[in-house]
Amino acid sequence: MRRTSERAFTIVEMLVVISIIAILLALLFGGVTSALKTSKNSKQLSDLRQLFTGWTLYANQYNDQCLPGFLSVETQKNWKVSYRMNGKIEGQSTDKFDRAVTQTYPWRLAPYLDYSWELLQGNREDPNSGVANSLYTIEPIQIPSESLRGSLQQLVPSTLAGATVALQPPFGYNAFYLGGWWDISKKANAPKIPRPYFANALRIATGEDRAANVLSRTLGGIINPDRMTVFCPAAYLAANASMPGKESFGHLDTPSAPNVVGVSTFLQGAHAAAHACVGNANQSGQQEVQGGYREADPLSAGAAWVTPPWLGTDRIWSISNADSSSLAVYTGQAVPLMRYSNQIPAAKGDGSTKLQDYGDLNDMREWLNLSDITAEKCRQQTHTGTISDQ
Repeated sequence: MRRTSERAFTIVEMLVVISIIAILLALLFGGVTSALKTSKNSKQLSDLRQLFTGWTLYANQYNDQCLPGFLSVETQKNWKVSYRMNGKIEGQSTDKFDRAVTQTYPWRLAPYLDYSWELLQGNREDPNSGVANSLYTIEPIQIPSESLRGSLQQLVPSTLAGATVALQPPFGYNAFYLGGWWDISKKANAPKIPRPYFANALRIATGEDRAANVLSRTLGGIINPDRMTVFCPAAYLAANASMPGKESFGHLDTPSAPNVVGVSTFLQGAHAAAHACVGNANQSGQQEVQGGYREADPLSAGAAWVTPPWLGTDRIWSISNADSSSLAVYTGQAVPLMRYSNQIPAAKGDGSTKLQDYGDLNDMREWLNLSDITAEKCRQQTHTGTISDQ
């Protein structure tokens, strides 16, 4: 009787099979990762549409007036306005918010959003995010920001109910150029009168300076609503690049080398937020690269406003080394954030939503309410007036 031999896999065959499985898993993982990013960006776009709807409802109730970007405590007192929660705030005997909490937009817009957790704090990975009370009792985060020349440090004391929502919503508002950033005037000829920053701006030109109505106070006054950025994801980021010399302003997309290597992306949670640190990596261990912030950061806490590349004559940020996914920050500020991918969802003044990158948003036509910014000047469009010129 003839014996049949049993044939086993050779080492080569096993290696080939393992390699094929590894390739298939890599393809599957890449596809799943891409699908998750797409899904999360789609969710942000959906949230932005709802946020925009609330923003227009506010304008409809207030005679087409844009939601103010910022109302200082003194301005609110002067106007005799106050804002309330739909029920008593836990730990307090009233439903009225402290005016320090309602300087920024979230709690003023909240009634038009049905106090939605998803729209006001949905980006937080917090175990209590499903608890209704956490909407306004969640532990607030201090922001040791050097932005706005230090004048806005500790905007909202951390002990106040609603401070986290007030300072760290998922989306920042184009607060300086829509509705206005209001404070009490310090000018001798207009003492103690509320006045928005940049109200009397002048265009900076080679010839004679001329008036520039750079901000819009009404929805109908927005000149290019299809381009005007209303909301987009934002976070407070520390400076990571040196300011180019004035002779280099024609080439702002290629800033000089950063003066710090590895500035941490700001705000990685309640404890990390109190320490904007400089080092070789950020709080999540993510290595920063010379020339800009390059990686999407889903853990970054949000910011209540978002700044364009220029504020008046102050350069805030630009794309780094002509790379539309790399951000060079010259002044620590609330800037556009790549949260889940290298695309930034944005709601525009006409209600449309777009996925953009830093190259798109590095265009002042996306921020200023001016009709005649040329393509040649779109990345260096400035105006007089500073944030301290009140």
